[in-house]
Amino acid sequence: MPGPQPKYPMELRETQVTQLTHLSLSYTAPYAEVQRARIVLLAHQHPTWSNTQIARTVGCARDTVKEWRRRWPQQETLQAHARAGAPRDFPALVRTQSVALACSAPRQHGKAWMRWSGEQWAQVAVEQGRVSRIAPSTIRRWLREDKIKPWRYHFWQHSTAPQFVEQATPVLDLYAQAPALQRQGELPVGPDEKTSMQARQRVTTTKAAAPGEVVQVADRYKRMGALPLFCALVVASGLTFAQTRTSKKFVDFKAFLRAFFQSALCVGIKVVHLILDNGPTHAPKQLGTWLASLELSFEVRLYWLPKYASWLDQVEIIFSKVQRAVLTPNDFPSTLALERNLQAYFTELNQHPKPIQWTYTTTKRLAKFGVPPPLQLAA
Repeated sequence: MPGPQPKYPMELRETQVTQLTHLSLSYTAPYAEVQRARIVLLAHQHPTWSNTQIARTVGCARDTVKEWRRRWPQQETLQAHARAGAPRDFPALVRTQSVALACSAPRQHGKAWMRWSGEQWAQVAVEQGRVSRIAPSTIRRWLREDKIKPWRYHFWQHSTAPQFVEQATPVLDLYAQAPALQRQGELPVGPDEKTSMQARQRVTTTKAAAPGEVVQVADRYKRMGALPLFCALVVASGLTFAQTRTSKKFVDFKAFLRAFFQSALCVGIKVVHLILDNGPTHAPKQLGTWLASLELSFEVRLYWLPKYASWLDQVEIIFSKVQRAVLTPNDFPSTLALERNLQAYFTELNQHPKPIQWTYTTTKRLAKFGVPPPLQLAA
């Protein structure tokens, strides 16, 4: 055997052998740890092998084998020691002031940008004399460590409806009580419409994905017409009732409601709770009178959402799914083809219905707005 005999005996338990074997065969673990696992395993399986022989087998330096044969019996870990590294180039105060810069708007500093980037942040920090020189990568590292992402944004909406709390509370209560209400023969339902769904025929045939290639969709298309989609979501079960029509008027909404009331979803129901926004298609001033004129076997109660709060209607989530699953990318030779795809989608959706897990509850509303005054909204 070349080289001296090993000074540190290697004895592993069965569980350690299993874990180290799994790690030594891993393709996703850090290579240094895979290499160390092979060293420890070989030292255990071949106790008479020298460091040089193990190094040749693993493909590393002899000192590396020596180090880990010594360290494993003492610590039983393959993690390297943390290194002290070079001293920081920037004082903590400079870093704090620079990070605060990312939490302000660029326009506050006379810049036309709407969002920060590492390069722009470094430029402003130098211009303001916070630092004489700094690399954008340093700034991005600071932001990453502090979990600040000034280049990302999302939309949000502050309610301006004067009766938001009073109108939102009954709807949130319906969502929370929907399963119990349905067992009692009462059906909370959210009907609404998705407008202007265009059928766009691509000038070049869409190509399916291939190894190394994404789906290829032509950027030019012909407009083949548009359809509005009417959909009602049963809150408790997740079942939907959907129809396409040629226009989006109150008369179309009335025809849709008639079809829904005559569907199997309303058989044996005592009360239907309709959750509606204030859109003109729903004709808030006329709908109640028209419903009262119908000869229905059940009662219909209306719940009007606050203005600018259609996000409280769960059926909007169904429309979002339709947009992603059916309309993106949009490639239909006709409105008839679009209608058939939509019918097939809702048929499949109703075969595996899932109630929406609603997270904006009355508890969250109370935490922000408090208790509303009593107000009767159902009609």
